[in-house]
This record gives sequence, C-alpha cells and structure tokens, in this order.
Amino acid sequence: MTGWYAITPLGPVAIGNLTPVGQNSGQVGCRWPPNGHQLAACLNLPTPKYELNCKPGCTLWGPFWYDGRDPYVILPLPVYTTDRSAIENGQVPEEIYRLQWRGNPGQEHWQVQAEHERSQEDGTVEIVGGRYLIGGNSLQDFWMRQESTSATLQKLPWETLTLSHNSRQDFLVKDEGGFFAEMTTLLAPGWSILVKVIGDWEPPPYSFLGAGSTPVVIEPVEGLMDEWLDGGYEDGKADYNDATGAILLTGALWQNKQRKESIPYPYTDRIKAYAAELGVPWQSWKKVKHSKDTERKVATLTPGEWMTPAGAVYLWEGKAPEGLRSQPLPNPYNHQDNRYLLGYGHLWLFKDKEFEG
Repeated sequence: MTGWYAITPLGPVAIGNLTPVGQNSGQVGCRWPPNGHQLAACLNLPTPKYELNCKPGCTLWGPFWYDGRDPYVILPLPVYTTDRSAIENGQVPEEIYRLQWRGNPGQEHWQVQAEHERSQEDGTVEIVGGRYLIGGNSLQDFWMRQESTSATLQKLPWETLTLSHNSRQDFLVKDEGGFFAEMTTLLAPGWSILVKVIGDWEPPPYSFLGAGSTPVVIEPVEGLMDEWLDGGYEDGKADYNDATGAILLTGALWQNKQRKESIPYPYTDRIKAYAAELGVPWQSWKKVKHSKDTERKVATLTPGEWMTPAGAVYLWEGKAPEGLRSQPLPNPYNHQDNRYLLGYGHLWLFKDKEFEG
C-alpha cells in the first residue's frame, strides 16, 4: 500500500562494479546513493506499467534519508555560511544563507547576499551546499526566508571504503588484496534510506541491496510528516504555475535521445540559471555484436548516460513550464522515457518574490 519505508542495511553496501585496480578504479566511488532501479529491485516492486493510456503501476519516490525521526535531503548547492571557522573545527554550521542570482543585465551570476560581501572579502564565507543533509521541514522554511540561524544540518551519514579482492562468498570478501577494486558504503548507525512507495504493494520485511547482496531490513514508517514535499511556498498553498525555480531532490536522467547526450537541466528553453554538480556515470544495457558470432547480439553494460546528482537548483526564465508538480519529472526530451516512475528527477518547486515578473 502507499506509504513510507525505511531501508536499513545490515552491513556495508557495494554498488560499484568490480574494476581492475589501477585501471579507472577511481570510478568505483561514484555509485552512491542507490538509484531508482536498485531500490526497486531491493523492494521487489512490480514492474511499472508503461502502456499508453494506462495508469502507472507501483511507483517510487526517493531516495531520501531518515534518522528515525525526520526525513532529510541533500542541502542544495547554492548555499553558504559565514562561519568558516566552525567547519574548520569539524562542527556543523548553524547559520546558512542562499546564494542569489543577481547582477547587471547580461552579467548576472550567483552571489552572496549584499550584507555578506564584506565577509566574502575577509575570507569567512564557505560554500556548504551538497556537503550536508537538511531536514525537509527546515528546507522549506530556510528556502523561503533565504537564511537560517538554526538549520538542522547533519553531516553526511555515510563513509566509503574501497576494498581490493578476488571474489566474494556469502556476502564476505575472499582473498583480500586481490585484482579487483570494489567500493562499499557504510551507513551510520541510526540512519536509513527513506523511500515512498505509491501503489497497492507492500514490500518484504527483508531483502538485499547492491552488487554484494547486502541484507537489509525494510520497515514501514508511520505518521511521517511530508507536507514539505509540496514545495517552498510562503502561504503554504502551492500554485505551481507561479513557481520561479526548483530544487532537484533525487538524481536525474535527462537525455536528448536524438542527440544522444545527457543534459543536466530540464527544459532547455526555460532555464535562466542553474547550479549543478558534474554528472556521474549511470550504467545502462545496450546490444552489441557477439565477439565470435557477429550475427548474434548480446546485452552488455555501458556507462551510457550521466546522472545529475541531487542538490541542483534551477531558476525559470519567466513563467514556470505548464504542468509542473513537486514530484519526479518525466523526461522533457524523451516522452517515452518512464524512469521517473522509479523516482529519478524529483523536482521540489519554490516561489521567490524577487524573481517574479
């Protein structure tokens, strides 16, 4: 049934493909968090229905993060603090501010707020977007006010470890120091991956996640307050046609099928500004000729597309595109692409007064 679920790994999660040590092994570390396909497999979701004029089957939102009390998302990229010393001392900053897109016509760029220009000259400004988690309710309040002196930021609750080995057995590494490099991710105690399952389906209580088949516990989360997912609107009532921008809550796969290229933003003709990290490889299947039988084709994995990580921010040029909602966005460049049903490209719409008009 429709509801929120917490996925708690019982050990390190291996999502990177095995890579020969010394040969592009740096790419091993880009397989976190789990993507929509991996989470759907973990939850054993029934295949979404893609037929025309047919209501979708079971769909997925996420991944988000859960500490047993509140939902968290990646802190959007254009965010800074004026307390660099706190970061240098290993503390989580409490005062954070939004960068603003402003400047003379034709020369606009992301800038600190006017009252902090002196702090920037003094070297006390530090960009913190993408480096912490922020609570969903805190995000809504912070994004409307453009500042917060009591943000509920959390350090990223995971650590990575690259193992080298020759094989696995019963989920454990054999022959350490072997030929292959494999990234594993350790989720901090008390933290879980949070997803929303939409549809008539109840996931199993136990499952596996990742290439190493790490056992996980799947528990329903009752009474979770998720009104913040409606977006950032001061009056609490979303009128999405008035949205001035959007935050990307989950990784996006937007690909121009004709040009065969991945695009980091939606609606090429509607974006006046954006902030996004470099894309990370997302593997997909393609058919290639068999090495010994050219008449036969076999499926193989390829880096293929590049996924835009969560935390990107987009500002619309003029009015928001019609039909938008604070939810996963169908690929605007390829209407036959239904991967949004697995949570990819979740946009969180907001409205800024200074961008109206």
